[in-house]
Formats: sequence, structure tokens, C-alpha cells
Amino acid sequence: MDVNYSRALNLLKSNPPEQRLDLQLPRAKYLQLENAFFKLYPESLELRYPSLSYNSFTETVTVVTAPANIHESAASAISSVIEADAKQYLSTYSRELASSILGYGSTTTTDFSDAFEGSRKQPDGGVRYKSVDGNQITVVVELGFSENYASLCRSKDTWIDGHGINVFILVCLTETPRFKNPTTVYDDIRDVDDATDEMETSINETLRLNLSNNRHALFLYRGHKWAGEMREAFIEIWRAGSSVSSRFYLIQNGHTCDELPTTLGIRTSDLVPDHVWRALNIPDRVIPFDASLYVATLAKAMCATAVDRFERFITEGGRRGLRRREKGKRKRKLHG
Repeated sequence: MDVNYSRALNLLKSNPPEQRLDLQLPRAKYLQLENAFFKLYPESLELRYPSLSYNSFTETVTVVTAPANIHESAASAISSVIEADAKQYLSTYSRELASSILGYGSTTTTDFSDAFEGSRKQPDGGVRYKSVDGNQITVVVELGFSENYASLCRSKDTWIDGHGINVFILVCLTETPRFKNPTTVYDDIRDVDDATDEMETSINETLRLNLSNNRHALFLYRGHKWAGEMREAFIEIWRAGSSVSSRFYLIQNGHTCDELPTTLGIRTSDLVPDHVWRALNIPDRVIPFDASLYVATLAKAMCATAVDRFERFITEGGRRGLRRREKGKRKRKLHG
């Protein structure tokens, strides 16, 4: 277990972007890791990344560093659509109720119960009900890549069984191939902003072709893959009290699906605690979902991810190149 502890602590310390680590630690060891995390990042309760999560039932620690643009965009897009639609609909019946529907995400939550007591989670997005007489998270959105699907399902159990949410929305993407930095530094770049602008202009043509052809091809620049093909994307809806999910495919085999959903089956009543909704005389309704717009959002977010990765690489590479050049100057001065 000391090996797992060291791996988690080292990732928290180094904090490289786009990393996720799931490993097993008994609660006592996790508390030791949590204490080290608080010392490393005293502002951790307000800190979005790196994030440290714990599933006390499965004794699983999860460390997540700053994710790609697509991760943030995909989760927030669903949350904001649900929140905005519910507010608009409910405001015609009760402005008080409408104002109680709030977006939720990237906030550390620790008040889990039963087998999940002692857990610590930070969702990617969601909705909560907040009024003078109550506060409850009702919907949670979490996004991951295909290799993290099992971990997302464990997270679903923590939120539904350990926190009593109504709906868990799981968004799963497959990027092929997964991104890796180039193996050599770009020493010819002198201005990061100019180089980034040139790169973005170049791959925007790929984005335009992807959107017009319903394709999700990889983003290539300087012969390197800055974002892989979005091979598959689907959304799963898990409800409290049900062991079966509803799955909605958006992208398959690198192409946008011909028949996209117009709703995910989320109802306005899902956003309100059951006892509150039962006391109201408001007709329930299914919240619409523009899947075509969402897929376009995914495509643009993947393009933005490619730009972010390029900029980060040349910024870091520029520093390494500068250090190497300065070292070379010192050597020449010493031997000159």
C-alpha cells in the first residue's frame, strides 16, 4: 500500500495536466494522504485541481489534475442547459422555486452516508436545490474517457447510494489515439502567442471540415497529433432506485450519429427534492436536449484542447530550450 500512497502523493506534487490516477488505499492511509494534500495545497477546499477524491466503500483514491478543455466544456454544457430550461419553465409557476435551482460542480463534497461515509468527491457538474428550508444536490454530471468508465460507474454509486441524488449523468468519450507530447522541443519558436495563433488558424480548417462532414478527425499540426479522433461519445443516465441505465450515442466510429436524441429523459421534477415536488401543484415535463448542438460543442472543445496542448508544450519547451541555450552560452564563455 505504501507504493500506492507514494504514487498518489507524487502525482499531487508534480501536478502535470490531464492525468487521472485510481488506486486502492485503506482509510487510515487515505487520511494520511489527505493531510499531506492539505499541507501541499492549503486552499484545497476552493482549489479545483489537482483534486483528491475517495470512495470509502471501495477504498479507492482518485487523483485528477487539470483536465483538457473538452472535459470542462462537455460537463458544463449539460449542466447549464438543464438549469436554464428548468428556471425558465418553473418561473411561470413559482419564481421562488425557479431561483432555488442552481448549477453545481467542482465543489468538494464530504457529507456522504452509510457505506460511503468518509468519502470525498468533486463532480464535474450538476444541479442542486437551495432554498431557505433545504439544500440538496439532485443531479451530478461526470465526464471521462473510455478507459475510466469503470471508475465513473463507481462514482455513480457513491453519489446515488451515498448522497441520495436523483440522477447521475455519465458522459464517456473515446479519443484515438490518446495524446502524447512530441519527443523533441520546438527550438525555432520565439513568440508563444504568434505560434499559437498560427497553429489555431491551421487546425481551424480541420474543425470546419469536421463540422461540415459530421466527422471527428484528429487535429494534426507540424506532423504531430494534438488531439486524437473523437471515435465514440455517449451519455448514460442513471437514476436512483434503478440498476439499469439509458444510453444515448452521439458519435460512433468517428461520425456523428444519424439519429440524435432530443431529450435525455431528465424531468423538471428530478431537480427538486421529492418531498418538495410532491407538495407543489406544478405539471412535470421532460427537459429537451439539443444533441446536435452538444456534438458541435464537443468538436469545438476538442479543437480548443489541441490548441491548449500545443501552447502548453511550446511554453514549457521554450523554457527548456532557453535553459539549454543559456547553458551553452556559459560553456562557450568558460572555454572561450
